Amino acid sequence: MKVILVAGNGLSLSMLSDCSESGIDLLNLFKCGADVPWPADGTPGFLSYEHCPNLWALGARPNCTKEEAYQVIEKIITAVNACCMADPATLDDGIYIRAYKELVSYLRYLFVYYDDILLSDDFFKKALGSSVINLIKDIEKSPKVDSLDIVTFNYDAMLERCLHEAEIRFSIPRLGEDKAAKLALHKPHGSITFCGHTSVDSSAFEINYSAQFTEGGLDDICIRYDFLSENYPMVGMLPPAGESERYKHRWIREVWDSAIEATSSLDDHDLVILYGLSYWHVDRKEIDYLLANISRQAKVISVNPHPNEQFDAVCCSLFRSYHSYSHPESLRKVFK
Repeated sequence: MKVILVAGNGLSLSMLSDCSESGIDLLNLFKCGADVPWPADGTPGFLSYEHCPNLWALGARPNCTKEEAYQVIEKIITAVNACCMADPATLDDGIYIRAYKELVSYLRYLFVYYDDILLSDDFFKKALGSSVINLIKDIEKSPKVDSLDIVTFNYDAMLERCLHEAEIRFSIPRLGEDKAAKLALHKPHGSITFCGHTSVDSSAFEINYSAQFTEGGLDDICIRYDFLSENYPMVGMLPPAGESERYKHRWIREVWDSAIEATSSLDDHDLVILYGLSYWHVDRKEIDYLLANISRQAKVISVNPHPNEQFDAVCCSLFRSYHSYSHPESLRKVFK
C-alpha cells in the first residue's frame, strides 16, 4: 500500500498544541513581527515602517487581529498572482509589488525566528510524543506500507527536525534524495531550509526590490538545517495563498511536479490522508489539482477537528471512499 499525506497548517498547529508551546503563532503572521530581528544588525523590529514601509502602509502591524492580517496578505497575493501572468517589463513598481517583496523576506525570517525558539526550548524531543508524529512513525514502520509521501505547504522545519530526532530517514525529491528512504517529503511552497549555496554579509542585508518574479532552478538551492538566520540572496519560499503554477520560479515548478507524480501513482489499494487543510479559498486551486490527480478508487481520510464544509463536499464528490476524523488517534489503528 502507498500512502500520501497532504498536510496544511493544522499539522504544525497540532504539534504545538500537543506540546503546549504557546510562543509560536502560526495563524496571525504579523503578531510577532516586532520581535523578529532585522538581519543587518540583529535588533528586533523587522515588521516596522522603517524596514517594511509598503507592508506597513497596507495595514500590517504587530497588533493586527488574525483576520486583519489575512486580509492584508490576501490583497497582496491576489494582486501579485495576477501580475505574474503579465510581462514584468510592462508593470509599474507599485505598492503591492513592493509589499510582496517585503512579505517574502519577512516571512522567511519570521519562521527562522520561530525555529530558533523551538530549538532553544528543546521542542523537537518533546514533539516526538505528539499525535501526528506518532501517526507518521506508525505509517513509516508498518509492513503494510510500501511508501509514504508527505506533501506539505508549511514553511517551518518542524516535521523535518522531528524526523531527524526520531531517526526516521526521509528523502526530499529533486533536492535531498535518499533512495533508501521509505518516506518522501514534498514542499511545493518552499521552506526556510531551502537556501542558496552561499550566504553574504548579513550587515549588507536589505529588501531586494529589484528582484523579478523569476528565481533560479533547483541547482541554485540546497537543503540546510543550520545557519538559517544568515543572509541568503536566494529565498526558497512562496508566500501563503500564492498559486505555484503562476510563478516563474523554476524550483517551484520542479518540486510541484514531484508532488503530482506521487499523487498520480495511487490506485484503489492506496490511502490518502488530508491533515489539517483549511481549504482557504485562495489555496483551493492547488489542493483541487492534487485531489483531481488521485484515483477515484483510493481511500481518502481527512483529519481535522474543525472540518471545512466545502472541503467535505468536494471530497464526497471526488472519492467513493471518504472518511473524516477529528483526531489522528482514530487513524493509527489502520496501521497496527
